[in-house]
Amino acid sequence: MLSELITTKAEWPTLINDRNLTYFDSAASTQTHTSVLKRMNDYYEKQRCNVNRGDYNISQRVSEDIEIARQSVADILNCEADNIVFTAGATHGLNMVAEWNKDAPVVFITEAEHTANIMPWIVQGRTIDNGRLQVLPLNDRGLVNLDEAVKLFEKYPYSMLSIHSHSNVTGIPTNYKKLTKAAHDYGIKVCIDACQTLGTHEFDVYTVDYAVFSGHKMYGPTGVGILYGRLGWDTHRAIQQGGDTINHYDFKGNVDWKEGPTKHEPGTLNIAGILGLGVAAEYIKWVGYNEIERYMSKMDLALSDAGLFDIKGLNLLYPNYRQNGRFVYSFRCEGYHPSDLSAMLSLDNIAVRAGKLCAHPIVNKVSGGKGVLRVSPGIYNNQDDVNNLVEGLCKAVKRLS
Repeated sequence: MLSELITTKAEWPTLINDRNLTYFDSAASTQTHTSVLKRMNDYYEKQRCNVNRGDYNISQRVSEDIEIARQSVADILNCEADNIVFTAGATHGLNMVAEWNKDAPVVFITEAEHTANIMPWIVQGRTIDNGRLQVLPLNDRGLVNLDEAVKLFEKYPYSMLSIHSHSNVTGIPTNYKKLTKAAHDYGIKVCIDACQTLGTHEFDVYTVDYAVFSGHKMYGPTGVGILYGRLGWDTHRAIQQGGDTINHYDFKGNVDWKEGPTKHEPGTLNIAGILGLGVAAEYIKWVGYNEIERYMSKMDLALSDAGLFDIKGLNLLYPNYRQNGRFVYSFRCEGYHPSDLSAMLSLDNIAVRAGKLCAHPIVNKVSGGKGVLRVSPGIYNNQDDVNNLVEGLCKAVKRLS
């Protein structure tokens, strides 16, 4: 039983306004904490202005608050504030990394990557047929075989490894730390898509060269993300140019670029989003990753005890992986279509996700092209939610059988 809660529904506005909602789609977007919305509203209601280019009081104050938000994000990543670039989201960050590393001889990904970590490489003309894209397969536990990966790293040194830390399909963590160390041994740069990690697990950025995160998957707002870089921003070409990225320029082509992350933050920032993201990071820091992981582990046990993994016709992907730390669950549906099941649950105001989850290759492989049903809890779910979900699934399966 989930008796010791770390939060209540009263802290999550959507769950306050729709008290009958049973929300299990946190892998797509977590709920946004009330403190985040308050900070964003305060900006629009009390501090509305632009930043970095104003000498008046509120502009100076909000400019300082942007840097405080940058530090708050750095704090939960255990890095320096100058390592953090604010982006429009993880997809934006991944495209930046791909552009910077377009000359890499080979790019390694896993077969379970999100579309946002596949397409930026494919549009460079990389395919498995021409060998410039190497796809690391998963074993029966949903993990990359480290020994097989090392053989490929040895064959294609000085390349690029771009993988997730937790799968948005299976919830299974990659052994990214070991893969990163092995890749670095062969001069291979490493980028980690950590979108499915930061809301529930502590993430060690210092082992990697780049990492991307989405604000809306860590209790923050949409439209803002984080790009971590270990190697220093001054060595990276500005992909987009605009105001506040330069100190001086002229028509002769003389450009004096700003130093640090602002070189890669052109134009007017998503000010409210960044301020909200900073508060989301502060909320995570206040709750603590130990508490979050402890509660989510209890959630995993509660779902198991309620019978989620025993429902007839629902087959958990990679059932051989049942270690702690897996908080996203996708199911292959036998005898009915996952979208029909999701639609039936919606009639009872139960939110899950069905389809290919922006990960077509792996989902097509495991489902025969039909798609899967995904259940992804959050720290705001309680025992009532667990009971509603399992009872709703059992009822929906019975209706469709």
